[in-house]
Parts: sequence; C-alpha cells; structure tokens
Amino acid sequence: HMVKSHEVLIKRLKEEQEWLSRGVKARVKRNMGRVERIKKMKEEAKKNPGAIRRVRVQLEREQKAFNRDESINRKKMLFEIEHLQVKLGENELISDFSTRILQQDKIAIVGRNGTGKSTLLRALLGTLPASAGKIKRGEFTIGYFDQHREMLDESKNLLETFCPNGGDRILVRGRNMHVYGYLKNWLFPKEFLDKKIGVLSGGEKNRVALALLLSRGYDCLILDEPTNDLDIPTINILEEYLTSFQGALLFVSHDRYFVDKIAQKLFIFKGHGAIEESFEGYSAYLDRESEMAEIAALEESFNAQPAQSAPPPAAKRATTKKLSYKEQRLYDSLPAEIDTLEAAIKALEACLADPECYKEEGLSTLSARYESQKIALEEKIEQFLLLEERLEALQKE
Repeated sequence: HMVKSHEVLIKRLKEEQEWLSRGVKARVKRNMGRVERIKKMKEEAKKNPGAIRRVRVQLEREQKAFNRDESINRKKMLFEIEHLQVKLGENELISDFSTRILQQDKIAIVGRNGTGKSTLLRALLGTLPASAGKIKRGEFTIGYFDQHREMLDESKNLLETFCPNGGDRILVRGRNMHVYGYLKNWLFPKEFLDKKIGVLSGGEKNRVALALLLSRGYDCLILDEPTNDLDIPTINILEEYLTSFQGALLFVSHDRYFVDKIAQKLFIFKGHGAIEESFEGYSAYLDRESEMAEIAALEESFNAQPAQSAPPPAAKRATTKKLSYKEQRLYDSLPAEIDTLEAAIKALEACLADPECYKEEGLSTLSARYESQKIALEEKIEQFLLLEERLEALQKE
C-alpha cells in the first residue's frame, strides 16, 4: 500500500516540477517581452517625451479593464461590504471599501505586509469592529484558519480530534469515510492516529488543521497565509481541495504560484487604506506593477531634465556604460549557479522518488530542502533577469 501512495507522491512531484519550470520559463519569456517593451518605450521616449504619457495611459487602461465587476449573477450573496473603514489608533488600514462576496468566489488578498490584509479577514469574521461603514452577512458557516492554529487541542490525539463523539468515521463533503482513509489523503500514515497533537511538528500541525477545516462542510473558508510551513506535497493536496471547493474562499497569501493557481479575483492592498479589486492573475499584476514603476521613473527623469541640457562631461559619460564590479561578478556567476541548483533539484527529485534513497535523511528533511532550493532558484533567476535588463538598458544609452 505504501507503494501506491508513494507513486501518487512522485506524480505530484513531477507535476510540481513541470508547473514550476513552466512558471519560470513563462516568466523568462514574459520578462523578455517586458524588456523589449521597455526598450522600445525608452527609444520612443527619447524621440518624443509625450509618448511616455501615452504608454502610461495605455497601461492604466489595461489595469482598469481587469477591475470591471463581472455582472452579479444569481449566486447567493454572502457578504455585502459598504463603505468599510477600519482604523487602529491613528492608522487607517481600510478606507471606504465596498464590495460583494458571492457563494463561489475565490479571492486572494495580496499586498505588502502591514497594509491591513489580516485586518479585513478579522472584520469579516466579526472579531474586529468597523470604524465606519458596514458589513452585511447572510446566514452561512465560516471555517477560519490562521497561523496560530487555535482550533487544535494539543492534548488530544488525531482520532479524537477528527471524531470528538467517538467512532472512527467522518463525513467529508457528504461522503461517509473512515478517518484513516481521509487522513491518508493528507499523507498521514495509520500509526499517526493515536499520536497526540502536541508531539507533531509545526508543519504536521498545519496539515492537521487544514485537513480538519476541509473535512467540515463550511460554506465559506477564510485562510490567513495557509501555505506557510507546508511542504510541497501538502500544498498540492491543499490546492486540489481548494480548486474543487464549492463554497466561497478568501485567503491572504504572498505565494505567487499558489495565488495564480487558486484565485479568480484579487483584493490588492495598496497601502494607506486603499484596496483595489482585480480579475487579473497575480503574476501578471506584479509584472505590470514593475512596468508602471519603470514608467514613473522615466517620467521623473524627463521632467527633471532642463529642456536644453548640456551634454555630460566626457569622463563621466564613459564610466556609466557598464555594470558595477559587484553586479558584473554576479552576472557572470549566476548562470552557473542556476545550472547547479537546477541539477540539485533534479537529483533531489530522483531521491524523493526512491524510498531507498530518502529513508537515509527522511522525507520531510528532503522535502524541506527541495522547497528551499526551489525558492533559491526563483530568486537567482529573478536576479539574473534584472541584471540582464539593466545591462541592456546601459548598452542602449
């Protein structure tokens, strides 16, 4: 039986890697496209500063196109938010926000830390009062998950946690299941059933909390950073459950891939209480944000220049043509580092696919290393692309 669940894990890892490299390749491609667009824009702008404004207007229009509210269909309305304002002390975290949340909405709440994302969740849950405006709530049940895992009792074992009234069967989405059958889907072996919650690792507790939450028939799930502390196999299971979940889903996350995969709509916290609604993919939004920033910087530089500026002194002009020493060294060394990391990730995958290999260090240690190496790969590719853009910009000057 181990073999079967093992094959499932391998299949997951393979899909995960394809998904990842597809994501990375798509981004490299998109990035190249973006580099091209920005290069063209800079060329244009030199000939005609008015062109910059046009491009900005075009981008802003693209952005607005994603923010149209789709026509409200016959789905049940869960929350109606009217002119919501939430202040903590002097700090206005949400100002004048109005929206509706319907039965099958899958909404990601994104934006920088400290902008009030969890505040919105707490306002919806009713644990934080509104300073102004109101939240109308229909009759429905909410399941809430946060990083503090308050719903778990450390002194109970898994069986008691899932079957508080005795027995060993649970109802999951209308199906009557043996608790072991359900927990197996969440990668818990049988011998875990009588383990106390208190002895589990942080990641395992998170997995239990999510399994418990998703086994109950809630109409609406509210999740705060659900993928923190989770290994890839668990994130995959969570994605499967959430994709097929028929209720409403609101979650806060920084995980670009997870948001891209699950959300159909974004609430973007822009800071200072402003929230923007968008039907765009998160990656596409982040990319466009950086384009907007480039354009703003371009406009700045044009506005700052006096109309007939004297050419810069020759000595100074020569030095700006290349990357700094540190940047150049990074640029030269990154491709090899990226290759090495990719090879290491491949090797780890092979090892994770082979019980003989992974029993040495244990599945969770290897999964964690696999996770962190993929994040490192992401960062290095990102770094390299930024340097590449910079280099191309310098050569054009």
